[in-house]
Amino acid sequence: MFNKFAESLTTLLLKAAKKNKRIQVAIFLGIVSPVVLIAAFAYNGTYQDLTESALSRRKSIAYLASTALEQRFNRLTDVGVSLATRVRFRQLVSEEKWDEAIEILKDVPENFPFIDRVFLADPAGTLMADTPAVPEVRGKNFASRDWYRGVSSNWKPYVSDVYQRAAQPRYNVVAAAIPVKAEKDRIVGILVLQVQLNALVGWSNSIVIGPSGFVYVVDRKGQLATHPRLPSGGEILNFSSVPVVQKVLRQQSGIEIMFNPIENDERIAAYAPIPGIGWGVIATEPTQTAFARRDENLRRLIVRYGFIFLISCALAYVILRTVIGLKQAEEKIQTLNNELKERAIRLEVANKELESFSYSVSHDLRAPLRSIDGFSEALVEDYADKLDRQAKDYLQRIRAATQRMGQLIDDLLNLSRVARSEIKADHVDLSAVAHAIATELKKTDPGRQVEFVLGEGVTATGDRRLLRIALENLIGNAWKFTAKRPSARIEFGVTGDNGARAYFVRDNGAGFDMAYANKLFGAFQRLHTTMEFNGTGIGLATVQRIIHRHNGRVWAAAKVEQGATFYFTLSDSGFARLR
Repeated sequence: MFNKFAESLTTLLLKAAKKNKRIQVAIFLGIVSPVVLIAAFAYNGTYQDLTESALSRRKSIAYLASTALEQRFNRLTDVGVSLATRVRFRQLVSEEKWDEAIEILKDVPENFPFIDRVFLADPAGTLMADTPAVPEVRGKNFASRDWYRGVSSNWKPYVSDVYQRAAQPRYNVVAAAIPVKAEKDRIVGILVLQVQLNALVGWSNSIVIGPSGFVYVVDRKGQLATHPRLPSGGEILNFSSVPVVQKVLRQQSGIEIMFNPIENDERIAAYAPIPGIGWGVIATEPTQTAFARRDENLRRLIVRYGFIFLISCALAYVILRTVIGLKQAEEKIQTLNNELKERAIRLEVANKELESFSYSVSHDLRAPLRSIDGFSEALVEDYADKLDRQAKDYLQRIRAATQRMGQLIDDLLNLSRVARSEIKADHVDLSAVAHAIATELKKTDPGRQVEFVLGEGVTATGDRRLLRIALENLIGNAWKFTAKRPSARIEFGVTGDNGARAYFVRDNGAGFDMAYANKLFGAFQRLHTTMEFNGTGIGLATVQRIIHRHNGRVWAAAKVEQGATFYFTLSDSGFARLR
């Protein structure tokens, strides 16, 4: 009945259109308007997605740079603490035998090339001994220096702001000040490791974020620590008036598009604080180059839809001029609109699958990581007879850190592949998958006593490879977080959730505070430190992405030191709609 009504109405409109120009215009707009709307939505969606991709990549670079700098500062203070806690050294300092104490450390600048000078000061800030020796500064009081004010405020290790050293040549340095303590935590002196800025943060000048982008670092006062376009010595420049510098010094992180009065152009500025130090990292790039790829894709999109728009106009003109019969005309118009919608959807998907920021970051970082790991291994193998135990330990720590960053890059790429891979429907025996994963885990650590309680006959409809990845992450997490339990227990099974099946993985491990549950499934979000449990913070984000692609949901319940349970559902009935 409706079809007959529509046919009658269409016939009347076309007959009226022969005599009435307004009706002709209305019919023309009715044909062309869907194309315009689809093009507008596709353009807006593509613009948003490509803009977010460009911003996310710059934000990730700032975050990774701040993490790398945090590790360098921590290593510097670790070296200082290990030196300041030597028994003989502490004894000599407490007896004010400054020259004998500094003699113990004379090889430090040679063993740690990034350390420029080492000197000892008394608790009042007077320099008593140094190596390499600079006689003109001995006996000089440095209580006004930032490193002294920082370490003496609570007598804990402190990394200073940028300053110009007193001795010649007067280049810019940063210092790590370590209190030297005797019995009952009595302060007997201060060990200061002085480092040239280029040795500590100069590597940031090589980070590439576009043809005109760069990364710079500021200290707590907003003073410039490193900038690829400005000299590293001479007058120390203050960037504290720059808005993003003010924000990063307030320990804020983010990304903004703003006009930079110093560079005199509009720029993207991603900023991230260096945790525990108070310094900040800013990755900046002109918007013109940062969005060049986005703008090129948008121009192509406009050309394509312009061509489609012209075809639609021509078709509307032909329809109006020839007044073809309208069930046939209606079918052709509907077919054209459906084709246009499908093209818009395919184009949107193609644009979303542009090279992800994680691939770009990994491409930039893999080569230097391999070099660091390779040269560290070469040092251990080729100079083993010349290195003491501590030096070998430092090299092993360097290799462990580079391998961990390599694992982080691999996890980011895996997360990206999960988002792009095609889903294939299959009947999956989850019980068999869980048994296989448990067997593999037992082989990695045969000495552990872990009770696996794995439900039998648990099946699901979904992508076999992706569901295995999800279970590997969930059961692997349970294995990891029960490591400190003498009687560990890991369960897998299925239960009910409002009439639907909910699969679960349960353990009696470390658990977590539910107040932080909203952080669980975000990339890089961790509720435990790497000192407690290793990991990159990508696993649960991968699980969530897989479950969402199966039109399901994932959630968790836990208590601190009482274990955790992770639940997930899968859409068995709607697999045809899987993304």
